[in-house]
Amino acid sequence: MNRKQFIHTLTVAAAGTALAPKFLAAAPNDKKWTPPAPVVAVPETRLPDIFADGWTIALLPDTQTYTINHPEVFVRQTQWLAANKARLKLCFVAHEGDIVDNNVHAEWLVARQAMSELNRARVPYSLATGNHDIGRWGRSDDRSTLLNEHFSGRDYRNSKAHGLFEKLHLENSWHKVVTPHGELLVVSLEFGPRPEVLEWANKIVSENKDLDTIVVTHAFIYSDGTRYDWAKKGKKQRWNPHSYSLAATPGSVTDATEMWDGFISQHENIRFVFSGHVLHGGAGRLSTPGKGGRMVHQLLANYQGGVKPSRGYGGGGFLRLVHFNADRKTVAVKTYSPWYDMWLDEPAHDFTLEL
Repeated sequence: MNRKQFIHTLTVAAAGTALAPKFLAAAPNDKKWTPPAPVVAVPETRLPDIFADGWTIALLPDTQTYTINHPEVFVRQTQWLAANKARLKLCFVAHEGDIVDNNVHAEWLVARQAMSELNRARVPYSLATGNHDIGRWGRSDDRSTLLNEHFSGRDYRNSKAHGLFEKLHLENSWHKVVTPHGELLVVSLEFGPRPEVLEWANKIVSENKDLDTIVVTHAFIYSDGTRYDWAKKGKKQRWNPHSYSLAATPGSVTDATEMWDGFISQHENIRFVFSGHVLHGGAGRLSTPGKGGRMVHQLLANYQGGVKPSRGYGGGGFLRLVHFNADRKTVAVKTYSPWYDMWLDEPAHDFTLEL
């Protein structure tokens, strides 16, 4: 059975009856942990009580290992989000980059199949490019990408409004999102954004200073809860954008500290930065005040193959749910896999932030 036939079979099977869900079954931080058997179809998930009110943004961390070896897991993620749009009060889905692994057509076809589930359900989303999404065979030796041969601006049609840094290029985009608490701005940026991209992003955020804003980019927070900082830490932090051949030309990339200093910290309305990219434990967070003293929460999530402990199937299908509570004062961050029907309840994956 080829990849296309397999995904079609999975889509048909998902209409079947799900197994009884498990609730808050933790995956211990143990290298010997053995993943459970996956459920056979999109699960009828028992949601935590907090989802009864408020609204949700979903984050898709690095899906690269799914596009190579486990396309069924990527498709399950977006099928589940589409099926639970109303229950989650899902307002937006942000992909954190490394959509694919090798920037080749076969993998982008898997990504296209998966994200089309959201299109059909009319769920707005954004796609941030990671280092594996660009260059020859995903080596990030330049910014060429097949993303724009498989996706177009029409895929952003479910946002209330959206715009692009470059015409016909989805790598850098902004989105106005309708939520029960009013409009929200999402700015999605490429891996190691070029200075001219940050200049554009500054302009977009300044023009929408009345909207709380979320920034999504691939590489920002490191696994120890610090920002990438090439000038001070260099190669002590692995996978800094400046360490890739993409950065051979001076002024061609920026890292998290440069983004913070020249963009994020300069705006009172930026409230969150979401990123993936980093392996090790695949989770980290940092909260620091930006302009005007307003706290900016910066979160790392990555569950792909190579993260410890291994959760199987290229990452186990775990995704982040950022739930804005009805009190408008707190945000609950939950981590769930519709592949296993499992919640991670460890502090690194289940926590509450104050606005």
